[in-house]
Amino acid sequence: MPKCLTLRKARENAGFTQQFMADELGVSRPTYAKIEEMPENASVLQARRICEILSRSYESIFFGRGASFSNLDE
Repeated sequence: MPKCLTLRKARENAGFTQQFMADELGVSRPTYAKIEEMPENASVLQARRICEILSRSYESIFFGRGASFSNLDE
């Protein structure tokens, strides 16, 4: 299975700081840092906005590249 692109790595690859991301999300930098440490605690709206800012798919950041939801029906 391909390795998950971490939120931190995706942000760094985009050349953004934690402060920039926090400002874009409307949260404090410490709050954003907590989201980066534990992305599963981000709200759905925050997760969507993060993906928009980073121009990445939800799956590539939160589930790993090439992830599929097809097995959810099993």
